[in-house]
Amino acid sequence: MGINVDIVVLGNIINEMIIFPNKIIGPVLGSPCAYSSIIMARLGRKVGIVSYIGDDLDKDMVEQFQIVDTEGFIPYKFTTHNNLIFHADGKKSVEYAKVAPVIEFEDIPENYLKAETFFICPMNCEVSIEIAKKLHEMGKRVIVDLGGFGGTTSYNHFSIDTRRGKALIEYLCMYSTIIKASEEDLKYIGPDIPLGTMSQYFIDKGTQSVVITMGEKGALIQSKGQAPKHIDVFPPECPEEEYNLVGAGDALAAGMIASLDDMDSLEEAVIFGTAVASLVIEKKGGCVVKRMPTSFEVAKRLSKRSSVMHG
Repeated sequence: MGINVDIVVLGNIINEMIIFPNKIIGPVLGSPCAYSSIIMARLGRKVGIVSYIGDDLDKDMVEQFQIVDTEGFIPYKFTTHNNLIFHADGKKSVEYAKVAPVIEFEDIPENYLKAETFFICPMNCEVSIEIAKKLHEMGKRVIVDLGGFGGTTSYNHFSIDTRRGKALIEYLCMYSTIIKASEEDLKYIGPDIPLGTMSQYFIDKGTQSVVITMGEKGALIQSKGQAPKHIDVFPPECPEEEYNLVGAGDALAAGMIASLDDMDSLEEAVIFGTAVASLVIEKKGGCVVKRMPTSFEVAKRLSKRSSVMHG
């Protein structure tokens, strides 16, 4: 039996090549589930991860999960391999070379089902959507990232204008507590639809709250019965040309989820998440423990915001 965990992250970890217009980095550890599980563990939460993993993952990559409970690792003949491509126009896309199987409810260790919070964050629809329904019916807090359900990292993009896209998104909204998406995800899922309209759509279809990350513009949040609200970013404390944006959106989500139980509101949790993201952006490297901030470092950054607001 593993330790009792507070938060379970579901999605396949990635053996990734990052391709920029002027350079190639890799192979490196990637995926929302890798970033978010390591960040939340670094922030002091007891985190379990459910993911397929092959012995093709470098020892250095595997070692990053030493602070995470890995009872939910499922051995397989290979790890998912992809190319994350940052285009010159600022957009990004993903190509898949090898794809590990879909994670089913039965793959979740029995011990993990004691956790209260579950973060479903696939890269490419590799988490069965029925997991959301089963966890919701167990009374769990279910947070779903739409990036891997038709959004940016999905191989197939389908919008709510299509029958499949509409059915998928509405199912996930019905069985989630919080829907998380990036502004870029919503260009695929709800093309040409204003963010506030999309946020309300998700709530009308059943989710309690919505968090939309918007890069340097911060985040838009909305909860049932309330109007959308904008949250500003924490500017990273380094020159803009040194910003390391890989994993920034995952860092915001991880910070938010890690702090939900300690905050009085979703807004406070998202502000905490923006502080986490700013610290991650300042550090070189990829999905490695030493890049991720501690709760002490986040508290220090939050205190600066408070002193500016109350100064």
